Amino acid sequence: MRLTIAWATALALAGAGSAFGQTPFTPTTGPACKDQSKEGFGLWTCPGPAGYIVRFADEGNIVSLTIAPRRAIEKVQGPTAQWRGAGKSFGDKMQWIMRAGVPKAAVIRTWSRVGDDEREVQELSVFAINGDKACLFGAVEIHADKANAVALARAEQAADSRCPEK
Repeated sequence: MRLTIAWATALALAGAGSAFGQTPFTPTTGPACKDQSKEGFGLWTCPGPAGYIVRFADEGNIVSLTIAPRRAIEKVQGPTAQWRGAGKSFGDKMQWIMRAGVPKAAVIRTWSRVGDDEREVQELSVFAINGDKACLFGAVEIHADKANAVALARAEQAADSRCPEK
């Protein structure tokens, strides 16, 4: 009996994903996404968990993403984040921090151009999500020590934070 309880506890803890909740991954391209691209302008929307979606836009040198519930995406004023794209611009998947079955933060790998020399920077961008509103919470340079763990810890902080009022 003790062994069964120990196994059940271990499996429950292993399935938790993080210290505070689940961290599912969703794709940022592929068959689950809806492509609305036009000549010279990439635009596609991919599903996230619990009715949320991410809209990606790529105009060549400016890229953006918008995170919102599907029912509210058209009402969002401006993208969640926008930057000068470089290389791939967006990673292949997005990691979500859930609380009580609702997305509260997200992490995605991003590529950008910065500075006068336009050097390429690769980061793990962290977003806070507060209902219909999402905002950039921070970023971790991909080559930093334990970048994935640091980004996940920041995402856990973002999940407990509020986006600033505009």
